Amino acid sequence: MDMKVKICGITNRNDLKKIEKLDYDKVGFINIERSKRNVSMNRINQLEQELNYKRSSTLVIEPDNAYDVILKSNRLKIYNIQLHSLSSFDIRYIKWINQYHNFENINITRAIGLKDKIDKSKKRELMDFSTKCDNILLDYVKDGLTGGTNTQIPIDTAIKASKIIKKANNHTEVSLAGGLNYEYLESIYDELKYFDRIDLNSGVEFEPGCKNITEIKKILKLFNN
Repeated sequence: MDMKVKICGITNRNDLKKIEKLDYDKVGFINIERSKRNVSMNRINQLEQELNYKRSSTLVIEPDNAYDVILKSNRLKIYNIQLHSLSSFDIRYIKWINQYHNFENINITRAIGLKDKIDKSKKRELMDFSTKCDNILLDYVKDGLTGGTNTQIPIDTAIKASKIIKKANNHTEVSLAGGLNYEYLESIYDELKYFDRIDLNSGVEFEPGCKNITEIKKILKLFNN
């Protein structure tokens, strides 16, 4: 199976250099204060400089407005932006980010939280952002928060969301996140054809921010067989 893999929540150079030797698609640096994997802008800059392939780095933020996104991404010269937002951040800001970002070909991912069911409001959110973003990341939402919950979305719900996104815009990539580990991915292997990318974070850690490289290698091997 041809599956892209993003490894998110990188906090240290040791993990980063080991991961860089693997067949990954993207790595993610989280700059969200509530996250257990939060790293400062200065630290992200230091880690990002260690990468041989700079375009694989992703800045994960929870912005209050479009200006916050533009300011941080321009400062770090990162092309991939992943947006987690619980404020008034809405569809209009995506256009402004693309317009005022200093770089061409910026890639925008919008994280959308799911639980057990997709109501009309959630369906509209999936459809609207699929027409404006390059990638939609489906993550489990817990207590109003997405990211780092170590909880899996019911796979039938995730597949339904992916189909809604692809119907609205077939060019938008769909990433599956939420406590993904080897055992779970192996059990839903046949259903992964509905997604373009998996996002590994809390499910492949010894502790928050400390990656289990052996577990990551097992997952990568799963898709290379």
